[in-house]
Amino acid sequence: MRHVEAERKFSLSRTVETFFSILLLVPFVASLLFGRLVQSIGYFVYVFADRFIDIYERIVRQELSDGLRKLLKLHLVFHSFFGHFLRFYDLVPLWDKALHFFGSFIIACTFCFVLSQDSKYWSALSERLSRFVSFLLANFAGVLWEISEFVADKLFSLNAQRGLDDTMFDLIFNIFGSYFAIRFAEKLFRERKV
Repeated sequence: MRHVEAERKFSLSRTVETFFSILLLVPFVASLLFGRLVQSIGYFVYVFADRFIDIYERIVRQELSDGLRKLLKLHLVFHSFFGHFLRFYDLVPLWDKALHFFGSFIIACTFCFVLSQDSKYWSALSERLSRFVSFLLANFAGVLWEISEFVADKLFSLNAQRGLDDTMFDLIFNIFGSYFAIRFAEKLFRERKV
């Protein structure tokens, strides 16, 4: 009975991941078909990021939790399929800010999980140090994202950054998201000890 239930969960999990991967491919293929080269490069980055999760696990020999994998993929789908392809960034107020919060939350949780576990290349950090470094890395990722938007705007006139206020609020939401992630991780570490 347990074996059948475990198989069903695994099957459902793979189905959800496959569905997310398909949603990431749709905008990429559509942009290629419509001859939108710059957009297709952006969508390809999302498709590659989806595949990078599996590549990371193989290289580092560290398996992410099923929930964390799904949240990372869901975040990519929110950006690519809903945000850009279905134009939620233009149509849904605060979509961008919500994704900055959610994205930095997920990234900080991922780093916290990754850094607190042994891998092929490093030994686990202490819980406190893994939370601190995760907070810093998640915010660094947010800064890199804003720099990439700036560069894309200058090279391709995409209008990804809509002024200083937009950029600053993006960074502020990144800080809040990563802060709540490390608080969440702290709670999980505490519960694990009990």
